[in-house]
Amino acid sequence: MRNYETSKAHAESIGAVAFFGDKYGDVVRVLEAGPQSIELCGGTHVHALGFIGPIKILSEGSVGANMRRIEAVTGSHALEKIREDEKRMRSIASSMNTTQLEVPEKIERLMAQVKSLGDEVAALRAKQAAAQAGELAANAEGGIVVVRRDGFTPDDLRLLAAAVRDALPSGIAAVIGLNPDGDKAGLAVAVTKDLVANGASAATVAQGAAKLLGGGTAKSADLVVGGGPKIAAIDEAFNLVFAAATEAVAGG
Repeated sequence: MRNYETSKAHAESIGAVAFFGDKYGDVVRVLEAGPQSIELCGGTHVHALGFIGPIKILSEGSVGANMRRIEAVTGSHALEKIREDEKRMRSIASSMNTTQLEVPEKIERLMAQVKSLGDEVAALRAKQAAAQAGELAANAEGGIVVVRRDGFTPDDLRLLAAAVRDALPSGIAAVIGLNPDGDKAGLAVAVTKDLVANGASAATVAQGAAKLLGGGTAKSADLVVGGGPKIAAIDEAFNLVFAAATEAVAGG
């Protein structure tokens, strides 16, 4: 490994790399670490690569077009980081009741189990929504169903609204409620195809209520989900979405 000063023209002719768009004068400092690494650099460096010792990469990412930055520690700091990682891996293996070598495989199995359970929960929620939909649709007032359901996720609201809509011959279904944490209010509105064909829009029905809740919705005509953090406005939002649904069904 060597460093030396030379003209900028000569440095360019041997393929020296200049990073990050730095500006250089006519005389530049060249750093060579073997024949494969030649760059312009004004810093202080070791006289041989062996003096660096072990190296532990901490992060790697993009800093510009076709350019990556690697952050690492070397020498005693690298050894310290390696020991910390080793200690952390032993702790992880112990908590998972397995060996360090088997940790990746066990994580993959656990992730597969979590996905499977998630799929089962989603299927159960869909069944629950379908079970409620028939009763709610049967009690529709003029083709309109607007109900409150607290403890629902946005996806739960969407599923129920869509299921109720599908159980309606013609009409609009809306579900509004607080999320499981109780810190946000959500809203889902679904419109049957015949009303959409006549100009009704789920986005139009939902937009006023969603704005009251401190959020917005997408622009879809048949189904939208929205909401926001203004939970104190949920009752007013409920009434507003009911009024908007009534107007839409009436062709307003």
